[in-house]
Amino acid sequence: MGENKTETILQTHHKLYRAGLEPWEYPLRDCITLCKGCHAKEHCIIQPESGWTLISIDDLGGLLGICEKRGCGTDIRYEHSIYHPKIGYITVGSTCVDYLTKEDQFLSENVLKVYKNITDFLDNSLWKQSVTKNGKKYYHTTHSYHQIRIYGDRNYFSFQVALKEKGKKWFEFGEFIQTKNKTLDQVKELGFIVLKGKTTENETEKEILRNIYKNAL
Repeated sequence: MGENKTETILQTHHKLYRAGLEPWEYPLRDCITLCKGCHAKEHCIIQPESGWTLISIDDLGGLLGICEKRGCGTDIRYEHSIYHPKIGYITVGSTCVDYLTKEDQFLSENVLKVYKNITDFLDNSLWKQSVTKNGKKYYHTTHSYHQIRIYGDRNYFSFQVALKEKGKKWFEFGEFIQTKNKTLDQVKELGFIVLKGKTTENETEKEILRNIYKNAL
């Protein structure tokens, strides 16, 4: 008497629902007792805290998405599509990935680093316009001794990556890569992705860049 005790509300959860039966008509073997919170999670009233799988991460280019984690609803830029067998697919932001496994959280961190490097390149790179020996105009920029060249106009561009070792005078030019229905900024991003993919020694980063490139084409 006189002691403050925390009360736990227990509820009956039906493992299998049968049409036409009232709650009290179920056999005991079909019922288990759960606390109120766990019962809510079973019915997805509360989103599960485990069992989620990361499907994809997309950079929307701005705060254009909305986090669907219950109770959040904030505007997001880096859209994480996650899946749970009892819930289905939802979209969450980079600060609401605590539902994911440690491996998926680590992958999220690495992907965001790559996306932010791409954004930094686009924001800070200096581009110039030159003319080839054949009188063809092109845009070019230098990044870590290497060069990205973009040819064409409007939504029909091609680009080329030229690699150069430190101290060497000549570039080693790669193949022309054609694009269609891409803006100039989008082609600049593609050029940087290809350049980083060719020069990075980090296999995780290389794989992330490869996947981003495939999705961007």
